[in-house]
Amino acid sequence: MRPLATALLGAAGGLVVGLTSVGSGSLIIVVLLALYPALRANDLVGTDIVQAIPLVAAAALGHAFFGDLHLDIAAAVLVGSVPGVLIGARLSSRAPAGLIRPALVVVLLASALKLFGLPAVAVGLIAGAAVLVATVVGLRRYLVTRSAAAEPA
Repeated sequence: MRPLATALLGAAGGLVVGLTSVGSGSLIIVVLLALYPALRANDLVGTDIVQAIPLVAAAALGHAFFGDLHLDIAAAVLVGSVPGVLIGARLSSRAPAGLIRPALVVVLLASALKLFGLPAVAVGLIAGAAVLVATVVGLRRYLVTRSAAAEPA
């Protein structure tokens, strides 16, 4: 474990989440992947989510305190989010690590494109192309590994 680097990540992540609401997952997971490359992406996703609970709660309380909260919108988002999170956590815990990293790339790419102001159609097309490329690369890697394992020694 790298306590100082991880604590600095937490401080920077908390600042970014408090300012923008972006970061509890999208930014922190990227740095965790860099800090702890030996850990499976699935484990880092779980770790990131657990740290996000108090981080997001603190940010939510701060914004509620300063009057920047629309509880009706937050409640509506939660109605769909909670079942989605439960399904996603179950899938992530069972998915191969080689699937989680490309999924993170596609989600972060789509988020970045939308933050740059691209229309939803363009974001969808580019993200779809990224999924296609990731699928082809992953399939190729799988076939090469499988054929290398099948070759007699």
